[in-house]
Amino acid sequence: MRTAVEELLDRYPKATLMDIYKTMYQDRFGVAHILAEREVMRRYIAKEVALTSGECESYYEPCGWRGEYVRVDLRAVRDGLLSADELADMLIETASLADDVTATEWQQEWATICEVCDDLVVDLDDYDSDSQTLSQLAIECQTVHHSDSYREAYNPHYRIVHRSLLGL
Repeated sequence: MRTAVEELLDRYPKATLMDIYKTMYQDRFGVAHILAEREVMRRYIAKEVALTSGECESYYEPCGWRGEYVRVDLRAVRDGLLSADELADMLIETASLADDVTATEWQQEWATICEVCDDLVVDLDDYDSDSQTLSQLAIECQTVHHSDSYREAYNPHYRIVHRSLLGL
């Protein structure tokens, strides 16, 4: 847990507790909460690829501390490593691989992550308000968007795929 948070903060120094929660949530739940029809996903991926810019440090980045899921940067589609069709198929397959996790299990896991990493995160921007908000969202087993500071600094465009589908 601690190593995953350290790596995230090293790579994304503008990240907040909200962004840590998001990556941990993604690694626990995958994409089941956003599954849509294949053709809709493919069109949305193709549209969002047009919003990507710049070079890509890493096309594939593990989520969370478990490493079950990987963020696939949409520049991988832009740069021809994958097609929008291939990525849409991976998303559908990823949704079928999701574990059943109860709200209580997620709440306990999030509390453990916070406890283990408290000294790493206590000085992050918006820590106090994010901590309270995220504790409530964990009880409700809800996801979040990236923080404004993260979006502004890193302009993230990615999809979550189970690592086994990338041969990782």
